[in-house]
Amino acid sequence: MRTKSVFAALVLGALVFLSASIARAANNSIFRDCSLILSGIDADFLHLSGVNVHADGSLTVHPGQSSVELTAKESFDLMDNAGHVTVKATISSPVVTTLTFTGSGTDFAIARLTLLHPTLGRVYTISWSATFDNGGHSCPSAITPQNTGPNPFVITVSNQ
Repeated sequence: MRTKSVFAALVLGALVFLSASIARAANNSIFRDCSLILSGIDADFLHLSGVNVHADGSLTVHPGQSSVELTAKESFDLMDNAGHVTVKATISSPVVTTLTFTGSGTDFAIARLTLLHPTLGRVYTISWSATFDNGGHSCPSAITPQNTGPNPFVITVSNQ
């Protein structure tokens, strides 16, 4: 009887964990879901930091801000943090030089992106790609349903 109770508790715990993973996996203004096949399965992701997020989902930085960071992170699945991760980001804006940045590491990779001439009204587009699981899992790709193709971040320089 005790074995059945322990088994039931383990199954219930796994269902709760899986449900929570699926519930929190989705693209938004500063997050890109690189889960495999279904949201929440090997839930690798990208996160943009150093920006202001507004209620309408728009992203801004203040004039004079010199950089933002893009982090690619392995999922929180057991043992997944041992995988090698790479991130590549290209930041472009009309009239300024397009720059490409890369990062790599174990469990996560960070690319610090320089904002050239961040003056009021300038709009930056950040295109990105990442690999997870020692290069075996690329994002965007056909096996990452939330990001099968390019899904750039867009930032505007503003006083807000």
